[in-house]
Amino acid sequence: MQVLLIIPTYRYMNTGAYPYFMSASDFPVGFAYLASALKNAGHEVFGLNPNNDASYNSAYEMLYKKIHRSLKESQPGLIGLGGLCIDYKFLKDTIQIIRNLAPDIPIVCGGGIINNDAEFVFQTLRPDFCVIGEGEETLVRLVNMLERGGQDYEQIANLGYWKQDVPRFTMQNFDYMDINKRNFPDYEPFAIEEMLDNYSLATRFHYRYTRANPRPMTIVTARGCPFSCTFCVHQKGRRYRARSVENIIPEIALLYERYQFNILVILDELFALDKSRLKKFSIALIDARKTLNWDFDWIFQTHLNASLDHKTLQIAKKAGAYFVSYGLESASPKVLASMNKKIKPSQIVEAIKTTNDVKIGFGGYFIFGDIAETASTISETMNFFSQYCLDAFVKLGDVQPYPGSKVFDHCMNRGIVSNKFECYEHIGERLFNMTSIPDVLWFPWIRNVKRFGLSFLWAKSADASRCFKELETAANPMVLHFGRPILKIWVRCPYCNKEVYRREPLWGMEQKQKEIPSGAFGRLPFKIFNIYRQIRSRNKPIFYSFWILIFKLLKRLIKKVIWLFISGHPIFRLLKPYMVDKKQAPLSFITGCPHCNKPFRVNISTTAFESCSN
Repeated sequence: MQVLLIIPTYRYMNTGAYPYFMSASDFPVGFAYLASALKNAGHEVFGLNPNNDASYNSAYEMLYKKIHRSLKESQPGLIGLGGLCIDYKFLKDTIQIIRNLAPDIPIVCGGGIINNDAEFVFQTLRPDFCVIGEGEETLVRLVNMLERGGQDYEQIANLGYWKQDVPRFTMQNFDYMDINKRNFPDYEPFAIEEMLDNYSLATRFHYRYTRANPRPMTIVTARGCPFSCTFCVHQKGRRYRARSVENIIPEIALLYERYQFNILVILDELFALDKSRLKKFSIALIDARKTLNWDFDWIFQTHLNASLDHKTLQIAKKAGAYFVSYGLESASPKVLASMNKKIKPSQIVEAIKTTNDVKIGFGGYFIFGDIAETASTISETMNFFSQYCLDAFVKLGDVQPYPGSKVFDHCMNRGIVSNKFECYEHIGERLFNMTSIPDVLWFPWIRNVKRFGLSFLWAKSADASRCFKELETAANPMVLHFGRPILKIWVRCPYCNKEVYRREPLWGMEQKQKEIPSGAFGRLPFKIFNIYRQIRSRNKPIFYSFWILIFKLLKRLIKKVIWLFISGHPIFRLLKPYMVDKKQAPLSFITGCPHCNKPFRVNISTTAFESCSN
């Protein structure tokens, strides 16, 4: 049977972000595993990767036309979809489009969105089938049955289907086959080479800073999780299972030979939970570098309880590891206990010290807004951040109550989320207050954290010494779309003083705005003019525009008065050191030093930019 697998459109939930270019480092590897399992069972697999095509007026138009073309070309007997809860809008529109174009083709849906909330999502999106848990065996059995014309779905474990318009779910059996016996994932149906060739510079900067010409590839070396953090979604029945090093190395060999990647991103969050596994893997890579001439850097994630020591990290660095990411979440013992993180702030300090000594990059995320969060716990985390994390790849954000997590259940019980359907429809678009902090303080504070939390304004900065336009990539699809080139840039690291060569897309840089008067009233004329211009652009009568202008100005004035009252609160003072970029330049961007693995900001001065532009 011909099966069409459609991977989610990255950031489709925010259609205003279209086009949002997706790198191979963000590829949903589960689809490649499904493609491999189906091919191994004798079925023909077609893939649709509706990402990175900027030639349409909207994300919906792009999706519609690509699905229409794929249906004609593949003539599938089954269509497979899947994703996370943030892919709800993509899945909803995709199912609707397929129903309009080919109503008789059955649709099966899986992934985290099903695993964490199967009954609600299945009844809301209404695909023909859904798969709960790992999909390989269930999907192959379903396709085999459909090909034979059978309908005895009760014989297939972990399956949802419809019987007389009533949803039915079969028995659950999560006793999966030995993970080392799984077929390696097959990326060929999904245009992965095009992603590597044309869109690698869309990769997050900390995934690519060690290579000027990055080609990042991903690998999954384990499934499941032995922890139960309250903010995390846990897929039912998935106990933690790690692949052996003897099984991982042949897949890397296959990927390296086929795609010639130079950065390997190990996606699973607990790769080095057992440090003996990290050591064994590192030794195997060192041997392969010598015997097979492998040349790539790699990044991994782990839990602080792994307690990685100097010796283990030094071996990993010798094998090419340059960055390790930890789940930090908070530096408050009270919040960490509430999150069920099972770590202590002292472990974070030790991990930072160890990675600094070995000169491997340290990354992580502090997220605010847990149920136990207070002004005091916020102060603990921000003070810890100021003391230990200003020269590390540590970001700041908020706790999102995703369906399937314990904090989501808490929000439902307290009425913070009153309508699950509305939650899915607008997932990722709103902020939540699960704390005891008043809304009038919490929402402005967390908005400010989200505004600067990914910007690294606090990072050390250095001026570029040379800058040139890259002419050889003038035909790159991203260059053509934005109409701005990729730049070749040389700069000295402000930490180790070694020269760093970077290739950065001009469209990805932060551009400094022209200076305008500061202060509450110095900016007022500019705000009035901007509001008036927006209103008049709607071609409304002068009288109507006048009252709308007054209303908007009053609304802003009220916000300003409220801000004047709350900005003196201690939690707002915690942000002030990071809200201003003191180093002014026409353009700047964040990168990492491939020598010392520290993050820093590169400023391109007016002189350097003008010489580059000529």
